[in-house]
Amino acid sequence: MKTAKRIANFIAALSLYALFFYYVKYKSLESGTSYEPYIQYRKVIFNGWVTTIAISVLALLAALIVGLILYWMSTSRFGIVRNLQEIHKMIVFGTPLVVIAIVAYYYIGNAFGVRSKFWVGVITLALYIGAYIADIYKGAVESIHINQWQTAKMFGFTKFQTYRYVVFPQVMISILPPLAGQFALTIKGSALLSYMSTDEFLNTIKTVQAASYEYSEGFVIVAAGYLLLTVPLILLVRYLEQKVNYKSGTNI
Repeated sequence: MKTAKRIANFIAALSLYALFFYYVKYKSLESGTSYEPYIQYRKVIFNGWVTTIAISVLALLAALIVGLILYWMSTSRFGIVRNLQEIHKMIVFGTPLVVIAIVAYYYIGNAFGVRSKFWVGVITLALYIGAYIADIYKGAVESIHINQWQTAKMFGFTKFQTYRYVVFPQVMISILPPLAGQFALTIKGSALLSYMSTDEFLNTIKTVQAASYEYSEGFVIVAAGYLLLTVPLILLVRYLEQKVNYKSGTNI
């Protein structure tokens, strides 16, 4: 009964959104729409969509390593190392991603002779998202009770062994929901790489828009393409949160 009621409420809410967007289309958009140019360039658009997925996956994998390095730097006994990671995070937290992407490709990449827009995009996103993941690591590690650290020390574990056998198994479980959320943010953030002319999803749509002058149809396709990627991730985040909360509840 509860499930049927939830489904009915969801359908009702979805219908309200559908009516809202229909009203916007009726009032703001042209009466006639044509997706013919997008059908004609469907292979290019699909390749851009796949490129967005590839950039996002590689960037997130690299960001996991970057975040771990930044976290370890924050625990270093050397002040200069701690300040390096703190400055990196201040730059990331205080600067829009689009600005960082432009500077990374047109200036930093050019200075080091890196011409690949794809790899500059991956590295830029990894360094950007990695700063946020470092704080996720920090929060997860600090949530581990001090008794576990003391027990590991009592059994003669080294610092590496404590992290390997005590800390990381628990950290990896607790960070799964926010990491899935970060992946969704990475996918959406990859759209800003269009400013450095990366051949990702949004940039291919903008190219077709410029050639066909069919702008509204292009934005509909962009929204649908990103929702197709992010909605499953949002559902995955909710599922993982329920699993983690369930396990946490059984452990108390």
